[in-house]
Amino acid sequence: MKSIQNQNSKRAKIDAMRMKDIIAQLTDIIYFLCNAKKSNISIILDQFTNITEEELDSLNILFPQDIENEK
Repeated sequence: MKSIQNQNSKRAKIDAMRMKDIIAQLTDIIYFLCNAKKSNISIILDQFTNITEEELDSLNILFPQDIENEK
């Protein structure tokens, strides 16, 4: 029983890592190709994915242009 739970747990962790990687890559593409700001990227991701704002924040994605413009 534990081995099945461990396999399911490992599979869930791998799926979560893959999803984070896909979202991070998609965010990079939007950022670099469109020169989009974080708020614009959030809107685009909201329209095309079901990722929540909390999940997006957990990726710790920083955008240099956004940081420069805050000063």
